[in-house]
Amino acid sequence: MNKIKKIVIQNIWLKISFFNAFAVFSRIISGWVINKIIAVYIGPQGTSLTEQFRNLLQTVQGFSTLGISEGVTKYASKYQNKRKQLSSFLASAYKIVLITSITAGLLIIVFSNFINRHLFGSHDFSLLIVLTGILIPILSINVILLAVLNGFQKYKKITYINIITNIVSAIIAIYLIIVFQLFGALLLTLISQIISFITTLFLIRSDMVEVLQFSLKQSKNAHYKRLYNYIIMALVTAVVSPLFSILIRNQIFDFFSNDMGVHAGYWDGVKKISGMVLAFISPIFSLYYYPQLAKIHTNKEFKAEIKKFFKQIFPVFFIGMAVIYFFRYWAILLFFSKAYLPMQNLFLWQLTGDLLRIASFTIAYMMLAKAHIKQYIITETGFWIVFYILTKVLLPIYQLEGVVIAYFTTYILYFISLLFFYRKILFTNKEVIL
Repeated sequence: MNKIKKIVIQNIWLKISFFNAFAVFSRIISGWVINKIIAVYIGPQGTSLTEQFRNLLQTVQGFSTLGISEGVTKYASKYQNKRKQLSSFLASAYKIVLITSITAGLLIIVFSNFINRHLFGSHDFSLLIVLTGILIPILSINVILLAVLNGFQKYKKITYINIITNIVSAIIAIYLIIVFQLFGALLLTLISQIISFITTLFLIRSDMVEVLQFSLKQSKNAHYKRLYNYIIMALVTAVVSPLFSILIRNQIFDFFSNDMGVHAGYWDGVKKISGMVLAFISPIFSLYYYPQLAKIHTNKEFKAEIKKFFKQIFPVFFIGMAVIYFFRYWAILLFFSKAYLPMQNLFLWQLTGDLLRIASFTIAYMMLAKAHIKQYIITETGFWIVFYILTKVLLPIYQLEGVVIAYFTTYILYFISLLFFYRKILFTNKEVIL
């Protein structure tokens, strides 16, 4: 036992993984409960429409926060022991978010019917969209509060927030979905965010009260300039990714126009199952790999981190994906129902695409850590544009399987483009200053 403990302590990757295991486990259990209830009481159509609404919320939050959470995390960490600078910086961050989130909320309310028509077709959930517009400022502030917690390295608090949110959401889901069916499933997406906000406020009431003690008059232009790079890069991800997900899902809706969103539900279903494995990788990248890359200064250090990842972590996820593939039939029954069994043929392309995605992130996070705006915008927007175009081409040829083939092919091209952009750093023996 002592030997195992020593190995874990000495291996930073394992430390991060074990630390977040409870949060990830609660997320998986919560996801299982919610997915199972939706599968039994609504079916694949419910899965596709809830993901459609979730993507809308992600897009709006991305615009409302301007993607500054990574920058907030960095400078909250930097100014943690400098009260005046911290207050001034947070004032600037909150001012940005308040202005953009209120603007986004008003636009959503005004165009609620238009959004509903393009998101849900014949279903009328415009009232829910209006509610989203009203709540978006609160939800956006919560994103910044969590970023501050991350900057202060309050990982336990973040873990508690995630666990509480996941557990309470799963409990509420049982009532909402059984009683209100599809509307309840959509409403749950909003309620989960509110639960997270309330939990965050409760947990920061003691040692983090200073986070909320500031005046908007303290905001400074210098802080806006510091956040500029993060705004550009993170905004691309926060808006482009969910927006194109909606567009691709709409392609599936249009192609299978008579199935009420069932095939789109299959696509979202296989993504949810593979996402259970990906849930374990996200904390490793955000809590260790990203800040580690921010500190390194040479290509040798960069290559050492990549080597460490592929030696210690990647094999674990390869095995995980392989297990899911060979037991995909039982995975579908476990997480969904027999109605989702037609999506078995999607797993091979989806899971291999996910492995390429994980491999790509080892290089892609360098763009975030070193604020390489040009490369980031080209690769990120390029990925989704190519994915969208390939889906349009392959969907008529291979039916729904064409979407996951497009996903796999796009990640091959994405990985190659990263190797091209960083060829001088990755494929030279000379020391290069980053």
